[in-house]
Amino acid sequence: MKIKGVFVVLLVSCLLPLVSSNAEAQFGKNNVRYGQLDQFYESYRFDIWHNLDTSDPVQKEYLEMVIANLENARDWMGGQKIYGHTIEKRIPILLCDTHSCMESLNLVGGFLPEGVGAFVEVERKRMALKADFSKPLSRAIGVHELAHEFQHNIWNPSLTEIQRMKITGERPRPLWFFEGGAEFIAGLYEPHTRDDIRGVDQRIISSDRHFIPTWEALMNERVPSYLMTMVFDFLKTEFSNEEEGFDAGVAFQVQGFKQIRVGLGELLYDLTKGELGNPDVNSEKFDQAITKFWMDKYGDEVNNGPKPNEGNDNFDGRLVMPWDHSAPMSSPVLSPDGTQLAAFTVLKYGVSLVRYEIPKEKVYIPKEEREKLGNGSKAFSSNGSGKLVNLTSQLPPMPWEYLISQGFETWPFNGFDASWSPDGKKIAFFARISRDHALVLIDTETGKVLRKIELPLDQAFSPSFSSDGNWVYFSAAENVARDIWAIYVGDPNTVQIQRITNNKNFATAPVVSPDGTKVVYIDQDGDFQHLFLHYLGEGRQEQLTFGEFNDGWPSWSDDGSTIVYASDEAGGIWNLYTLDLTMRTVRQWTEFPLGLKTPVFAKGTTDTVYYVSPGDDTQSGGVYDKVFEAKLKKPIREYAVRDTGPVEGYVFNPLRDLFKFELDENQLLNPKEPPERWKCGGGNISLGVSTYWGMFGQSYFGCSNLLETKQHVAQFASYGSFKIFDYSYQNQEKQTSWRWGAHRYQMPYYYQFYDVVNRYPAQLILNNTWITESALDLYTEYPQNKFNRLELFSRLRNRSFSLFGYDVKDLNEDMFTVDSGFTDQDVQMYRFLRNSAGSNFVFGAAYVRDTVIYSNNTWGPFHGNALRTQVEFAPPMGKEFQGFVSASVAARTYRHLGSSSLFAGRAEFMTTSRANGDFMLLCGPDRLRGCEYGSIAGNQVGYASGELRFPIPGTYVLGIPVRGFLFADAALARFNDEIFPAQKLKKYGFGAQYIIPIIGLPAQSVWTRDNGKWNPSFYVTLHW
Repeated sequence: MKIKGVFVVLLVSCLLPLVSSNAEAQFGKNNVRYGQLDQFYESYRFDIWHNLDTSDPVQKEYLEMVIANLENARDWMGGQKIYGHTIEKRIPILLCDTHSCMESLNLVGGFLPEGVGAFVEVERKRMALKADFSKPLSRAIGVHELAHEFQHNIWNPSLTEIQRMKITGERPRPLWFFEGGAEFIAGLYEPHTRDDIRGVDQRIISSDRHFIPTWEALMNERVPSYLMTMVFDFLKTEFSNEEEGFDAGVAFQVQGFKQIRVGLGELLYDLTKGELGNPDVNSEKFDQAITKFWMDKYGDEVNNGPKPNEGNDNFDGRLVMPWDHSAPMSSPVLSPDGTQLAAFTVLKYGVSLVRYEIPKEKVYIPKEEREKLGNGSKAFSSNGSGKLVNLTSQLPPMPWEYLISQGFETWPFNGFDASWSPDGKKIAFFARISRDHALVLIDTETGKVLRKIELPLDQAFSPSFSSDGNWVYFSAAENVARDIWAIYVGDPNTVQIQRITNNKNFATAPVVSPDGTKVVYIDQDGDFQHLFLHYLGEGRQEQLTFGEFNDGWPSWSDDGSTIVYASDEAGGIWNLYTLDLTMRTVRQWTEFPLGLKTPVFAKGTTDTVYYVSPGDDTQSGGVYDKVFEAKLKKPIREYAVRDTGPVEGYVFNPLRDLFKFELDENQLLNPKEPPERWKCGGGNISLGVSTYWGMFGQSYFGCSNLLETKQHVAQFASYGSFKIFDYSYQNQEKQTSWRWGAHRYQMPYYYQFYDVVNRYPAQLILNNTWITESALDLYTEYPQNKFNRLELFSRLRNRSFSLFGYDVKDLNEDMFTVDSGFTDQDVQMYRFLRNSAGSNFVFGAAYVRDTVIYSNNTWGPFHGNALRTQVEFAPPMGKEFQGFVSASVAARTYRHLGSSSLFAGRAEFMTTSRANGDFMLLCGPDRLRGCEYGSIAGNQVGYASGELRFPIPGTYVLGIPVRGFLFADAALARFNDEIFPAQKLKKYGFGAQYIIPIIGLPAQSVWTRDNGKWNPSFYVTLHW
């Protein structure tokens, strides 16, 4: 019977997450819905939920492009040359206008890195896209996700397999086969138009044979996403047969899913007729072949080509950043006096904006002069002080979630990610704050935040101060169309925003001329990006460069005569170019095989440029983006600009079959309500009869619509007298969400306080009480942002308690006060239950703020604060409805001490005007360790705890490190209206946090000081 009892308790713990939720403070971040997919369109084979306004020609055109791209690509992919497979079902598409919309989808849950351009969900085959990108990139991303749809449809996993994957994380194929295969297939149809998306990374990897992925690295998923196509590219080139129309890369991808039970090594063996062997058995042939292929393709080109830190006939180069900083640098901007650079890089706690002095070129300094310097070592330094000044040392999520830095946090768009004000006192950049990117101004000396401006626009990038410092120009989207904008920052009390361009295309990377009359920027020209000039006083635009190539990252010389920029005109690789505006002459200065980005002229020159390019890192052995200087000598080539007109057509794949799709005007004029597309499921459904339980059964059941904004959930269990029924409906269509539900519980009261180790609390009355509770609940919450929310709730509830088999109200108090077998604690618990029995009509409100960030290094919270304040009011209504007022506060703070240690503090208070069934149980893994589990209880409680958590060097349990902690706990608890004194207890001690071998549960071994002895305790729990 004990085994059956434990089974039931574990069952209840799984089925009833809401049973004790009222007694436990609920923290957590918010999923803020800033918009909703309230529009619906049916194409031939796709159902599109979207939030685009099709009465706007630009948004209509974008929707049309998305549908045409997917419909055409679906035909192409389903053909015999690719997957040779037909997807019979219509594919649901969730198309968001911007990233904040996609992030708030319930499929995501509240946080999605901006580097995720789209995704496909396996279970219901839903595809999510966003309209944040240029048209070529949007098409490429959409085709990539469509390849995932084909993969999943061919594989066709059962619901059981999907659920097992969610639990274990295991897949039938490694991630590189899914992602690399989808990218490879998509690249055959819609290749990326820019080299800095995938291309340059393959050349970097190919420059060193030790970087090229081996079979062991692939199968153990130690290969970054940008390298995952390398196997397919290798097979396509080395083992295809064009005459027979056989593409080995395609065949490997397709057969990998059609023969899902066959190992990839065996598939390769058959595909290559044994030339690569079976790498699952012996990978030597495969490793040698793929290494040779990529080294032959790019190795000599990269290793023997020009280097940015060397010199040749065209330029003299050198590194201009601290040599010992082993992390990528991006988007350097020059200080007005020309002596410093500010750039984004990765420091200890993530992406940061730093500044440093530009090192001066050193010549030989005689020994006598070195001795005069006082510190001889300074004379040998080629990098000045060599110190990076971190201007953004604040830990997220305050004052921002993350900095907007292309390549680090976002896709590479174009332009610089920061701008230095002309007076040198401020730096402007964008950071994620609340809904989207906000403009931030900081003090260049201290990093103090001077101003944060949230914009009514989407995805703002590339700030650029005007020549007088009163305006900041930037690129941002409004209703899908990306243009150049400007915001007035000359008055801290004024927010004035102006649209500069109105091309409704994809304008990026604005930089204002030194005389303040013009803005150079990048805009789309067909599938390409080119230089454009906007004349501020006249409002007219002029295209500066033409052709089937891309330009990027323009900036001005101080005299306004020349624009320096990067272009992939030669060989599709970004290199250094200048444009003489007087003569309209283009000059190419570098031909680096790994390219460069973000060039900017040195102060007062047109022959010295600072830029970013991949370079060898002597400290780590890797290849990172570093900041270099080039003194220009002789151009590689030059030519006069010629207006060749706009680029037409899909130049990257002109032979593909394209059918013209036009939106159905009837659907647009008579839009359908977006269908719900409910899907229901359940589990653990069982019914039966036993001599012990009598009738028994259990089940859970749930339904959700396709957007996961509406959910019905029901749970049921019955074992003898133990019964539970819980139903709820939740609606999250809008920013204010709501939920209503009904439940009835009948169970031993201690089930709600069951502990894996100690089992039952040390409460005689509680352990012999059954609770019966019936309630109707209504709950709503309004999240102001991800970190702050307001909750309102109401509850009509009836509770009754059965003690020793009798209704608690029928028992005489004398039996507890006279009998010496009952303690004072027992008497108080009896009175509490007796006074709590009855009905309440509760109204409540709570404010929650949670800014805690987490880290694997600390096995949980790392830094931040959490606060929850809650009040409840139940008006007295006759004899049946009891009245009370209660309040509770729960606060936590975490302060990191380095990357693996922290101080954690916690305080909780609760009070009530009368017994209402809610109380706090102390002594246990969650509160007040080291005393008998559950031995202290009350409904007027104060509790505080402080911990120092740290790693214990050199300690492991079966290879998993052990963490230590020191702690001190204190509590005061009493029941209201009692004459008994409050129970007070203090504990302090130390402990170790580890993972229990084999079963994998987190555990703590704790020692507390009591009566001059150290007493051990054991808990299965993680740190709070």
